[in-house]
Amino acid sequence: MADGITDTNEVLSASSLQRLIDIGIALSAERDTNVLMETILLEAKSLSNTDGGTLYIHTKDNRLRFEIMRTDSLDIAMGGTTGKDINFPPLALYDAKTGEENHKNVASAAALTGKSINDPDAYESDDFDFSGTKKIDEGTGYRSKSFLCVPLRNSQEEVIGVLQLLNAVDIEQYMPKADAGDD
Repeated sequence: MADGITDTNEVLSASSLQRLIDIGIALSAERDTNVLMETILLEAKSLSNTDGGTLYIHTKDNRLRFEIMRTDSLDIAMGGTTGKDINFPPLALYDAKTGEENHKNVASAAALTGKSINDPDAYESDDFDFSGTKKIDEGTGYRSKSFLCVPLRNSQEEVIGVLQLLNAVDIEQYMPKADAGDD
């Protein structure tokens, strides 16, 4: 389509569309907040083919609290229904001394602007401070690369959290290659 806008039918297969419908029905019926938030994160990771994801909740004192974290390749599962606490401090949305908005962190910038942010390579980015990410990577041997942060809104259009997806996985590497003689 024109102007970089893609028709939904070109992106979603019938099975993907049915999966989204099924997810929506399941989410609307869920009453346990931990299960609901975990389902949102896990389904978003699955639909986007990402290795990791974090769900942040906007607190009354204007911070983003780590609610659920998952990184498949590192076998990390914290928060949500796991019973494992997340010991990272919340992200400040505003500087405590100056009151200025914190646009240095990609998740806080998404919350403050209310816009999704896609950063293809944290190590090459000049737009955000990924020093905390790099420090965690040093300790785990992981390589955080792509980040997609999506603000979550309530029915009054207020940002209530951020969904952060990490490291898009190339599904081509998992697909069997066709033999040259196969037609």
